[in-house]
Amino acid sequence: MGTGKIEDLRSSKHFLLLKEQWRLVLEMCHFTEDVNPEWQNGLIQNTLKTLSRPAIALTETYADDETKFRILCHYFFKQCGYSTAKVSGLQLQDYFLPNILKAKAGPAPLVMLLLCTLFGECDIKAQVISCRKRYLLKIQLNTRAYLVDVEDSCRFLEPFEIVDLINRGFDFSNGTLSTTALVVEYLEMIKARARVENNSQVLTLTHGYLMRYQPFNLKHLRERALLAYETGDYRRAIDDIRSYFQYKQPGLNNSQLKRIYKLALRRHRLHS
Repeated sequence: MGTGKIEDLRSSKHFLLLKEQWRLVLEMCHFTEDVNPEWQNGLIQNTLKTLSRPAIALTETYADDETKFRILCHYFFKQCGYSTAKVSGLQLQDYFLPNILKAKAGPAPLVMLLLCTLFGECDIKAQVISCRKRYLLKIQLNTRAYLVDVEDSCRFLEPFEIVDLINRGFDFSNGTLSTTALVVEYLEMIKARARVENNSQVLTLTHGYLMRYQPFNLKHLRERALLAYETGDYRRAIDDIRSYFQYKQPGLNNSQLKRIYKLALRRHRLHS
């Protein structure tokens, strides 16, 4: 066993966590199909099932969590060949689930979501921790939690490494990313790339999904309003700007949005 133990965990939310992971993976399937109907949702789900069935068969005879964990790491990274690609080298099409499942590489948040979901299928509780642009896993093995560096052969962190991270300011008590936060991080990456490639269709869909996960995030609301105006959806722009100023921080001055609101009203009346 590795020595990176950090605490005892006896969480009653294990089952709910697994359900949330699968739900969000399936939502990413729907998101992909919304982007391109040729990527059929059912085919993507079958690919995911094909990924998990051998893993379940490999681990179902083992009662020891550590053994199961090591088998799953070897299966995912070595046998299947998954890895986290450098985002700077990816085109927009490389961000979506079908191409990631085909290429076995992609943005780290989605690859980590797939890995954690695979662990969950085999009754291993895993949560992602983002640490200075680096992804660690918090793994529960036999009721105890350990930190694992997935980018270094799934190595258990030594106590001195954990202490060093704490001394550098990382708070492990607040550092665990919820599964939803992982999906939001992934969608933010897609949004940034879609902006670079000037893909308004993907931008519109991505803003819609981000608003679903973070409905009170005024940044998403403002960006969706500006995009709606740019693409000629003046009704959406008007509604979003009204909502934005209804919930904005006191004293916040946004002259650009006020100007866009007046222009959108004028153009909406002309087209009505």
